[in-house]
Amino acid sequence: MFKNNTRTNIFKHLNKLFEHDMSSESKNTESLPVTTNNVRNTYINNYKVNVPNNNINLKINSKKPFEICIYQVYLHNAIPILLFLLNKKKDTTLSFVEFINNGSNNTGKLKTNIIKYISSFFPIVNITYGGYYETNEKNVIILKYEDQYNYNSIITTDKNNYLWCSVYEVINLNKVYNYSLDINVTDFFKTNPEFLKITQTNGVNYETPIICYYKTKKTENIDEVDIYRETIIPSLQKSYYLYSFGCISRIMDSNSSIVRIAVFIGKMAFKDIQLYTTDNSYDTLFYIYKNVNRYFIIRNYNQHTILSVL
Repeated sequence: MFKNNTRTNIFKHLNKLFEHDMSSESKNTESLPVTTNNVRNTYINNYKVNVPNNNINLKINSKKPFEICIYQVYLHNAIPILLFLLNKKKDTTLSFVEFINNGSNNTGKLKTNIIKYISSFFPIVNITYGGYYETNEKNVIILKYEDQYNYNSIITTDKNNYLWCSVYEVINLNKVYNYSLDINVTDFFKTNPEFLKITQTNGVNYETPIICYYKTKKTENIDEVDIYRETIIPSLQKSYYLYSFGCISRIMDSNSSIVRIAVFIGKMAFKDIQLYTTDNSYDTLFYIYKNVNRYFIIRNYNQHTILSVL
């Protein structure tokens, strides 16, 4: 386990890699690639995930307990999003899935048993061995979750005992909704920061989507959930208004559902309405309205993917 000052220093370094700098006048990143009904981007399978020890034979310490890190690459309009499955532990914490080994030292049998165990919860998807990592306290077995036919939706509700956690939440928030990430989860990723990136074949990293939230009427039917254009800021035409993480406690109530969304901000204007409205190359506007609500206002519907509904 890391000491607190070591953990803080690593966190600061990772934040520099992943967080979006709000100190400049605008976000000068490349505009989002746009898909149409007839043309798709050629991003499918054109990526690499740096899984720890994926090319090394599994080694285990049978005296240590086992945890399972499950990841998937979800394709949003053919753009890959890296997600990690975390189990709800009690009412406040998200952790890796635990696995009881019963003392076996046979690595082949162990891999088979772990894959069978996870497959029993997701019988219609493909679960494969990815790699492993040994911490001071645990054996972490890494599995890849592949739903090539999209039979099993990534969208979860409060009835699920797990959530798909994004890279942004691991590094910038250390939370999903009001669930804190278990310290074993954060320590694992701090020692394996390359696992938090998706790389193109030319070596360039894909954009890491941020996480935003959308308030809608209370529903238990996931198929009813969507985002819609609204008029909130009078000087803007109807737009998609998404809340930042800091607004969650203010917008939650018993009559509403909170939709958690992965958002590709692309090229962003920072609190500059005139720039955003006069230059269509900007995909997103970050704006604090009436000094209360912090909005990420997106121009295009295809900038978002719904991850969960609470």
